[in-house]
Amino acid sequence: MVRSIPRRCGAGLLSLVVMGLVAVVCPAPAAAVVVDGDISDVAIYHRASNGLTTRVSPDGSSAVIGNVAAGLDGSAGIAVDDDGTVYVTNQYTSKIYKIPPGGVATQVPFTTPLSSPTDVAVDGSGALYTTTASFGGVVRRAAGGAETSFDFTGTWSTGAMVVDDQGSMYMLDSMQDLLVKQDAQGNQTTVAQYPDIIGSGSLAIDAQRRLYVGSSSGTLYRITQGSGTVETITAAAGGVADVAVAANGDIFVSRFTGEVVRVLEDGTVLPALAQITQLNGLAVRTVPDAPGNVTATPGVASADVSWDAAATNGGGPVVRYAVVSDPDGRTCVPANPADTGCTVTGLTNGQAYTFRVRASNTVAAVGESLLSTASDVVTPGLPAAPTALQATPGDESAVISFQPGNPGGDPNQSFETSTDQWQSWQPLTTASGAGGTLTGTVTNLLNDVPTEIRLRGRNTFGAGPDADTTVVAVAPAPSASPSASSSPAPSPSRSASASPTVRPPAPAPSTVPPASPSPASPSPSPTAPPASPSPSPTATPAPTTTAPTPAVPNPPTGVTVLAGTSSLQVSWQEPEPNGVRITGYRAIAEPGPAVCVTTGATSCLLGATAGVSYRVRVVALSAKGLSAPSAYSSAATPSAPPVATTPPDTEVPLATDQGRISAASPGESLTLVGTGYAAFSTVTLTLYSDPIVLAKTTTDPQGTFRQTVTVPDDLAHGSHAFTATGVDKSGEPRTMRMDVTVRPEPSTLPVTGTSVLWMLVAGLSLTTAGAGLRSVRP
Repeated sequence: MVRSIPRRCGAGLLSLVVMGLVAVVCPAPAAAVVVDGDISDVAIYHRASNGLTTRVSPDGSSAVIGNVAAGLDGSAGIAVDDDGTVYVTNQYTSKIYKIPPGGVATQVPFTTPLSSPTDVAVDGSGALYTTTASFGGVVRRAAGGAETSFDFTGTWSTGAMVVDDQGSMYMLDSMQDLLVKQDAQGNQTTVAQYPDIIGSGSLAIDAQRRLYVGSSSGTLYRITQGSGTVETITAAAGGVADVAVAANGDIFVSRFTGEVVRVLEDGTVLPALAQITQLNGLAVRTVPDAPGNVTATPGVASADVSWDAAATNGGGPVVRYAVVSDPDGRTCVPANPADTGCTVTGLTNGQAYTFRVRASNTVAAVGESLLSTASDVVTPGLPAAPTALQATPGDESAVISFQPGNPGGDPNQSFETSTDQWQSWQPLTTASGAGGTLTGTVTNLLNDVPTEIRLRGRNTFGAGPDADTTVVAVAPAPSASPSASSSPAPSPSRSASASPTVRPPAPAPSTVPPASPSPASPSPSPTAPPASPSPSPTATPAPTTTAPTPAVPNPPTGVTVLAGTSSLQVSWQEPEPNGVRITGYRAIAEPGPAVCVTTGATSCLLGATAGVSYRVRVVALSAKGLSAPSAYSSAATPSAPPVATTPPDTEVPLATDQGRISAASPGESLTLVGTGYAAFSTVTLTLYSDPIVLAKTTTDPQGTFRQTVTVPDDLAHGSHAFTATGVDKSGEPRTMRMDVTVRPEPSTLPVTGTSVLWMLVAGLSLTTAGAGLRSVRP
């Protein structure tokens, strides 16, 4: 008997088996694999014709796993179980090997003789299936070790094979151009018959039980069961060595020329890997999305980290989240896999950290997602945020009370407040209150205007996270004018109504000459009037008055507002001078919370919500305090960002909370994240090509938005674009964009397996057969 076995070395076939003798000449595998496309959602396993198995992780790193290349094996049979265990064939030794995650390859102890097994599959129960040339059929080995043999009708039935989630087996009989199915009860039927599978050893199945076959000419076919319809997905798949279907419905193809490509539902071919030496068999495992919205709160030598659950699980439940700190690589794993938070310990107080999180659908690293985007920077040892913050309004002031947070790594904690949206902070003098609370007075507020007060603790390591509350300061009610009935009685005075003063009569002239006056008692002047009992009142001089120095500036005047797209352009006139130096201005939109502050300019831009009517007042700032508010401007209503009929052309990248993505599915929820917009302004989120407005969202004080949207269920597959349109901090149009390919809804059925097709020929021959295997289960 003479058998020719395909063994590809690069692009050439350099192996031959004659009567059981093997001669193989193959170069060593390449040192590295080049990632030339997006593989962030999958881990790719490929078998080389020298027997080496390599795993390429979603981050692009690659590693040889479980080297079972002994005996110059050229097998390409490969399957990946739910837990990440890999099974591979070895044609030279007629053995099946098991490679646990991170472990060493061991032989699976089949008792049924296996003759040059070309393929292996694993189902949801952990049962293994392998082809064997000894009787032209399949051996099934249950998880407990019991074995059953199945004969397949056909001339050549030891080629590519797949197993679906119902226990049915499918095999290619490429000598008769048949695709044969055998169900769990042993009934065999022909699924399809067509001429272009000779030489093909690639076979895969998707969640809808549609089968995929690739040809060496570069054509990828899809066969629908029941009707037996054979469709051409693409004629540009390249020389197909193997086919695999991921849980998200994408098709992956390995080429004999050393590439792995992703084929979308509409036939679009995208690059994935390149420069792989001796590429043959292929298996793909879908991993979860990276967790989103990672936040951290510092503690003492620790941080509490929380996150949003992974949006998709990669075909199996997420069984583990893991947090990693940067620097130091400290980790934590929640005790309950469903938890989305844990505490990282062993951190250094005073050291700044960020944290990233992975999700995994296996207990081992083989099912791990990419790392999430980093959390905000936190520094352990900082005080925790104050709690129970309350404010009681006063005249241009408010008395706040709160419970201080944990002081962190330093017990000497002080407090500070901000009333201008984090732009500046002022120290707060506190006093002890009831129940362990602290109280303090925040001044320099604007009466009758809502003001957000932010409060945080500070120690020698820095400032901790803040708490906030909103208060409206109020002027005191004016005092009542005094009435006549309440006026005090007048004091007695010398008035016309008083008794007259009695003057004594003038004395009669004397005939005796008066004595000379003595120095001690001078004589009165003969012209002086007689003394009266009461002296006449003396007039009081008018007091001298000095104009007081004003305490604060006069209010600005002439406030005008021009409504724009998601914004208000405000301008005003300088106040009448009164000797107080003005240090800036603050314009306040009503309703809030938009505020803009200048250092002297008499105009600024306010972000605003489209469709809302606003009025604006302005106050002048000085070292002595705020002026009274100006009169209100006229009302103005900003418009929404326009929706273009075609996707705006922009280089500014839009992202999700998982980072940039290149693919999405109908019905999938995505959290879009954008930055660089005007604070508190409206941003319109649109999906093209039609266009479809998905949502309108409002930015935060930093001009950032985070908005969850849903891809429409009826959206056509193919290329689309998400855009976010609004205005930047200067009021200029700003658009961000993210192009994606919309694909079918991700399935919950993981896909594993691959095979090499052995061609039975007479005499010595060379062949170009490929290999492929899949096992799909819910």
